[in-house]
Amino acid sequence: MQQAENTWELVDPELFSVFMTETNEQIEQLVSILLHLEQEPQQQTVYINEMFRIAHNIKGSSGMVGMDDVKETMHELENLFGLVRDGKRLLEKSEIDLLLQFTDALKDYFQGNAGASSLLSWKERFEGMMTATGPAALSKPLQEVPLVLSRQEKLTVASWQEEGKPVYGVELFFTQESPMRSSVATAFFRHLQNYGKILTAAPPLNQLAEDDFAALKLVLLRETPLSLEDEEAIYGFPAEGIREIKIRLWTYHEEARIGDRERFVETHTIRVESDRIDHVINQVGKLLTLKTSLRHLYDHGYQGKATWQQLGKSIQELEQITNNLQDRTLELRMIPMRRLFARFPKIVRDIARQSGKKVELKFSGEDTEIDKEIAEELVDPLTHLLRNSVDHGLEESEERKKLGKDETGHILVEARQEGGHIVINVTDDGRGIDLEKVREKALGLGLISNEEYLSNRELTALLFHPGFSTAEQVSDVSGRGVGLDVVKDKINELKGSIEVKTEFGQGTTFSLRLPLTLAIIQAFMVKIGDQVFGLPVTDMERSLVIKESEIHYVNGRPIYYRYPEVIPLLDLGKRFNFPFKHDPLRMPVVIVNYGRSRVGFVVQELLGLEDIMIKSLQKSMGKITDISGAAFLGSGDIALILDTQTLARDLTALN
Repeated sequence: MQQAENTWELVDPELFSVFMTETNEQIEQLVSILLHLEQEPQQQTVYINEMFRIAHNIKGSSGMVGMDDVKETMHELENLFGLVRDGKRLLEKSEIDLLLQFTDALKDYFQGNAGASSLLSWKERFEGMMTATGPAALSKPLQEVPLVLSRQEKLTVASWQEEGKPVYGVELFFTQESPMRSSVATAFFRHLQNYGKILTAAPPLNQLAEDDFAALKLVLLRETPLSLEDEEAIYGFPAEGIREIKIRLWTYHEEARIGDRERFVETHTIRVESDRIDHVINQVGKLLTLKTSLRHLYDHGYQGKATWQQLGKSIQELEQITNNLQDRTLELRMIPMRRLFARFPKIVRDIARQSGKKVELKFSGEDTEIDKEIAEELVDPLTHLLRNSVDHGLEESEERKKLGKDETGHILVEARQEGGHIVINVTDDGRGIDLEKVREKALGLGLISNEEYLSNRELTALLFHPGFSTAEQVSDVSGRGVGLDVVKDKINELKGSIEVKTEFGQGTTFSLRLPLTLAIIQAFMVKIGDQVFGLPVTDMERSLVIKESEIHYVNGRPIYYRYPEVIPLLDLGKRFNFPFKHDPLRMPVVIVNYGRSRVGFVVQELLGLEDIMIKSLQKSMGKITDISGAAFLGSGDIALILDTQTLARDLTALN
């Protein structure tokens, strides 16, 4: 790995950023071709020129940035594709599967999750594939599976350590000739559970059957430090084929693990069609012409009615140009959904193989456009929803046949634009969600009372409660509720919403509604004292005007009763220390959605809707939890954008 790290340190950051952008796109193209060939291997002669070109391009560009390990590996892959192109051999299905594994290894390498030795093993493998024949030529290379913690797992480790509890990293290494790795690894996993809680493992428990890994790595949470006897019992685990067992006190650091290289990878770039840039340039040209016209008017001064009319005409023209320029500039950030969708076929394929199910994934609305920043943030939530659909939503093939369904499960991911929003649906034709079981689980957790009636919409909303799951068997991916709270948190961060529609025995649809862009949002403006505030429209239910006599107090806290709901109220003037005089006959209130609840914000004046461009607050101002940003208004005032979900959470916690 040392060679790779030294090589990266010498790479120009801007050049490396361009290289990573282009290489990731080419890897995705290769994955798409390989997935197609896996189903129809006889068509590889049709695609081999494109496959050869991809390998050749990655080889050439990696050589330009000084990444010789990548260049040499891609050179061998290029040679392999050359044999296919020249009609000297065809790739078997098992070899196509290996090539798909290689694309994962290449991505891991670029992300810093694998070392140069990993690429070297693939280079040697490609060399062998060109000369060897028979089953031996297709044997899988041992995988060095990296242990990478999710954001939630990192937070768990941090909170565990803050409480003074120890966290251990335990690694079990196999010999090259080790028989039955999967059985030994599974037994060791169970054995280690006697000594604490296993937070995560690599490979995860449901992938141990693959039997192609060189080591098992686990994170163990303990209430107290391991005793000497505990360590000896772990070290002395009785099994054949174990080369070494390591135990170390495990620490987590927020700092980047791979230094400069990670910063290079995180540089964001967008490829933009030239005609879109031309449109922006044309609008800038019109703006310059208008500036000259306004300067001419100013220099000549007021010369009667004609001057005033010309000024009005110029202002009207300025409004048209700026509106057009705004639209054209935002288009530069937009990408078609197909770029996001392209990531998922291989993910679904891999999950389906792990669970032993037949799955067909289809897409609709691939030309719908979305902000690139939002698209990148949607990768993890959509991946999680797809994992749930495959692992928990779809039945086993035999069960589907007994139910009269196609033995192949179907998943449809569709996107469409609705006004200033994009709607993404993930639909499966599986077993659906048993809402009665959801209710029973909610009763068991104390989330609802036995007398409380919930609609289907309210029942499905419970799935997003932290830790809520109706799964009868726990696995790495099973259970509609496993991690759905994290999905909802991410959607909320993006100023969107998520709903579930299900029909027991027929299937389930997760529906995401998101703004097309985060740069400009529609906000409902209100006035509090002398300050203007904005509330994202996506969080609002409605605004209304009530009388002070309609406000009741429970334990000293104000509420507004609207059958059948009791809505807690928050006076934003008091909250932000912008006092104003209340009119007892006319009190404006904005009702905001918060989960299954509603809360009301008492304001001084309702100003109406306005499209605004959000600006982040400077870090020098410190952490301001109730404000998500600011915006310049047409009047010249600065509006503060409320973090309505944080305000609502704090308010409901008090009631």
